Amino acid sequence: MIKIRIKNADHEIDVQFPISENELYAKLAEIHAIEGKDAPQSAFVTEVYWPEEFSMLKDRFANLDELNYLARRMESFDYHEYDQFLIGIAKLENPTEKDLINLTFNLDHFTLCKDVSNYGKIGREYVMNTEGAVPAHDEDDPKYAAIGKDLIDRGLAQITAKGLLIYNPFDELTEVYDGQTFPEYFYENTLASAEVSYNGRTELLLLPGEELAIQKALARLGAPSDSDCEIKFCLNQGEDDAWEERIEGIIRSEGLYEANKMLRSLDIGDMDWGKLTAAVELADVKSAANIAAVAEHLGEFAFIPDAKSESDIGHFLVDNVEEYEMNIEMEEYFDFSGFGEYFAEEHDGQFVNGGFVYFDSDRSLDEFLEELESEDEGMDMGGM
Repeated sequence: MIKIRIKNADHEIDVQFPISENELYAKLAEIHAIEGKDAPQSAFVTEVYWPEEFSMLKDRFANLDELNYLARRMESFDYHEYDQFLIGIAKLENPTEKDLINLTFNLDHFTLCKDVSNYGKIGREYVMNTEGAVPAHDEDDPKYAAIGKDLIDRGLAQITAKGLLIYNPFDELTEVYDGQTFPEYFYENTLASAEVSYNGRTELLLLPGEELAIQKALARLGAPSDSDCEIKFCLNQGEDDAWEERIEGIIRSEGLYEANKMLRSLDIGDMDWGKLTAAVELADVKSAANIAAVAEHLGEFAFIPDAKSESDIGHFLVDNVEEYEMNIEMEEYFDFSGFGEYFAEEHDGQFVNGGFVYFDSDRSLDEFLEELESEDEGMDMGGM
């Protein structure tokens, strides 16, 4: 959406936004322009490739973090909104990156009419843009013609290359971005999010995210660390509130970074949350690292939803697992309850809320847990 060329001393490189934090860091490192991982990243712009309306950035220093946020905002635009944005730039006097970000939140100030065949169409487009919606099938309502005529008579209409622009230069744009902390913006669907607040300011983090993104957000807030912040966590996926409470507890006890690492292991499109909940309960793990390990090894666990008794286990296995399949004529003589009880003991099984879970692997559950324990001890020693 935005492509520029930046320079540091005798080194130059092209950067296209939006870009990941790690990729941006690597590009800055390539031209020896690193100012610190959590510092606002700025660089001297030697060329603006597109959009050409960003020519004001050339031959000066630009805030690359702001450009990255701006590019994400621009990604959400449809063609009409993109035209409104470009027209809006022309109405700003020597805009900064801050001004451009605020412009993205003020497109309702720039009504662009492509169909100007009558006053009614102009008026209706204006109402839809400024108020966000109009009733369906009311194109012939005479109020729109009156509104359109009034806008024209007041001299608020201008012919542009992209259509008829309705714009009042005396209407001040709303400042949504204050130049320090970025306004809340869900630029992609993520597993979770967190509102991180410090000293009256708030930043939204989409999780799991890059550690650099967390570091930069804390720096913009002026927070010494994540433990100094108030954090409101929201799980956008999952079975129930129990996971949200569990992760909130991890944020409090282990910190936001550890919770973020764990969420990366849980961020699988086809994650079976019921099975994961059962596996975590069977393994009786609490830490972020161990929950992540269970998620990564979830294939070694098996879950029988809604099983409430040993007989339910026996019936499920006979009906669904090929090695336990039997002739239907033999079922009336088979001790399903006894088989279920034996199977549960052999496979470290346990009834949990929602069903029955067991360890289904070449190794035992104890061996798996011993491996987790040894990894924990290694991490503890590494941190000494």
